[in-house]
Amino acid sequence: MEIMGYKLKIIILLICTAFGSGIVVLLFNGSEHMIHYENKFIRRFPQHVAQEIYQADLIYNSYYFAGSSNGKIYLGNYTAPLQIMELDSTLKIRKVHHIRLKQQHLDFRSPQIRVKDQNFYVFEGIVPYIFKGNTANWKASLRINSGYYFSHLEPMDSVNMAIRYMKPKKGESLMGTLNLSDTSKVKYAPLLLQKQFDGIFDTDGSFHFNNQLNKLVYVYLYRNQYIVSDTNLTLDYRGNTIDTVSRAQIKLAKLKNSNMKTFSKPPLIVNKLSAVEGNLLYVNSALPGLYESEDIWKRASIIDVYDLTNKTYRSSFPIYNIGEKKLRAMYVSNNYFYALIGEKIVCYKLREHLKQSRPVSK
Repeated sequence: MEIMGYKLKIIILLICTAFGSGIVVLLFNGSEHMIHYENKFIRRFPQHVAQEIYQADLIYNSYYFAGSSNGKIYLGNYTAPLQIMELDSTLKIRKVHHIRLKQQHLDFRSPQIRVKDQNFYVFEGIVPYIFKGNTANWKASLRINSGYYFSHLEPMDSVNMAIRYMKPKKGESLMGTLNLSDTSKVKYAPLLLQKQFDGIFDTDGSFHFNNQLNKLVYVYLYRNQYIVSDTNLTLDYRGNTIDTVSRAQIKLAKLKNSNMKTFSKPPLIVNKLSAVEGNLLYVNSALPGLYESEDIWKRASIIDVYDLTNKTYRSSFPIYNIGEKKLRAMYVSNNYFYALIGEKIVCYKLREHLKQSRPVSK
């Protein structure tokens, strides 16, 4: 009974975190507090950094980026969790694949998909399980069905996964790696994520594997910091985004008749979304700098670009709304920036001067 109670708490925590983060993002999109938040940094906006070249209608807004391979972009679908959409770089040719799992006895709730090279992975952290398959036939077999619960997974190669685990009982976030071929090869890095007060909400964020640098990059959601480590989870350095919010500004309250906590008011989001490619980190910031008009923040989402090799801020560019819909997910591949905006997917060509050796001036 104690194990079942703990598992129920973990499930509630994951659901609260996922839905809470989504609701908070929506609240802050229209928040006057965000528009009027006083920051003292200055962004650089060189012209024509990202040029829209393709756009396609996906009909539904339930898609997310699952990965890329051989010039193809793959989209998962939250409402059809075992379906994957394949798009070419022009967004004109699309195929829908249906994933077949060899084992069907697990408690499937909200599985997610990642595609890397010729492999794909289906996983769910609250069971937990990880399936692995090949994109040649979209069949997958069970590889992992035990261990700590987890909330994020990112493939580094065909067998090694970077995972954000949840510590037993407390539920605090813990970075680790797992080998699908040898489950005894599990590593944890208890000091990589730095707790500020609860180790759950204050360490929330997104992480990526950078193929070109062979590095893991973790971007905090509520503070101006990102982490770069090697594949063994050895810290390279802690970098800072240009915003000045170094401590998560979060207030929590206990749920009635429960030990679980939730936000007592919307937290201050710093880095809403992120993506990596080559030596660059792309961050969708939630806070304006000096001399930035309210109009641009109402009409667009701002992307800040950082150089991971020398820890510098490079420049920024806007991704404009489509109607009233703002950017909700982003992905960078082969010098193209892909954006999910409402039911649309948009492809932007990134200009070469973005990657020049020195930061771009106005």
